Amino acid sequence: MASPPKAERYKLPFPRRYLDRRAVSIVRQLQEAGFESYLVGGCVRDLLLGSRPKDFDIATAARPHQVRRLFRRSRIIGRRFKIVHVHMGRDFYEVATFRAAPEETETEEVETITRDNDYGPSWEDANRRDFTVNGLFLDPVAEEIVDWVDGMRDIEAGVLHTIGDPEVRFPEDPVRILRLIKFMRRLDLSPGDAEIRAAKNHAERLSESAPARLAEEVFRLLATRQAAGVWDDVQALGLEKFLIPELQVWLKQDPAHAQELGKRFEALDQMAAEGFETDYAFSLAVLFGPWVEQEFDPARRTLRVSEFSQVASALTGEFQQRARLPRFAVTFANRILAAQLRLDPPEFLGSKGQRRWNFKGMAGQEWFPLAMDYLKLRLIASGRDLKIYQDWREKDLSLKRKDS
Repeated sequence: MASPPKAERYKLPFPRRYLDRRAVSIVRQLQEAGFESYLVGGCVRDLLLGSRPKDFDIATAARPHQVRRLFRRSRIIGRRFKIVHVHMGRDFYEVATFRAAPEETETEEVETITRDNDYGPSWEDANRRDFTVNGLFLDPVAEEIVDWVDGMRDIEAGVLHTIGDPEVRFPEDPVRILRLIKFMRRLDLSPGDAEIRAAKNHAERLSESAPARLAEEVFRLLATRQAAGVWDDVQALGLEKFLIPELQVWLKQDPAHAQELGKRFEALDQMAAEGFETDYAFSLAVLFGPWVEQEFDPARRTLRVSEFSQVASALTGEFQQRARLPRFAVTFANRILAAQLRLDPPEFLGSKGQRRWNFKGMAGQEWFPLAMDYLKLRLIASGRDLKIYQDWREKDLSLKRKDS
């Protein structure tokens, strides 16, 4: 085993009251039982960057069964790597045991199993994380930041570096390239030159990642409220062809398609700034919507059903199976897109294509609010007036008032 490096220690640069008192009490109880323990990861990073963390995660030298014995209201979960959920009030806190760095002699196949099951010292746990800003530990009892990875230096400089050589860390787990973009945008950090070069060099390795994991990261990127900037980064790094191959078919047809998708992302960001939160179904509709809408022919006043089905199959067929998408999300996405024929008929079918239909029946569907939100997004993206959206919204509210 390599000798442990010397950690830099810093006094907390923010008031202690910013820490979650229950998380602090868990760390204190673990330390009093003789186990080295810290607050770790995103909560430390966010506090240092002036944001309020959503979660406070804990890492400790205690093994899962030892944590379980210390806290009556706790349970061990996980198969590849066991963690403990410690319940306090209505909340729970994730407590993980320090993990060891992988042995250099491990094969890639063994790494995927062994790396998550070998326990190790705290400094190795810090060094196995992805970026320096995520490798900082916080001791709430000593009121110190413990830094083995030069994360404080990068926080202060506003830069994003991998822990270790990015030419090694990105091939080791290509999804880190997407996490680079996510943290660049969400945290407003500048990537290092070496990280950008490595991301471009190893972009094609993304195709080797599990499709379900890639899809999850794509959805997280769309939820950053910086989707348009994310899309710019994805194109600049040449990643788009490796993320969703089904969508790449449409993107390659015309350079304007990438621009149209960018407009949708800009509209999504505008709505997010107003408080809207996307989900799987809505994100799928945003991703595939421009392609689906291309299959409508206003001049013919008809819907090319066969071509619509071909596009819809990209959502419900191979992509769903590859990415292990929730069936309800795919179903909702298709309903959201199909509803635009009724909500915005002049756009797709023209005045002659408008037919009588049961608005009340559609408005009662669980997916209908998302269809309305998607109509709004389309109108914003195309620079059209929101009157049609507002009219439908008023009609929906009127129905609800009558039914109440």
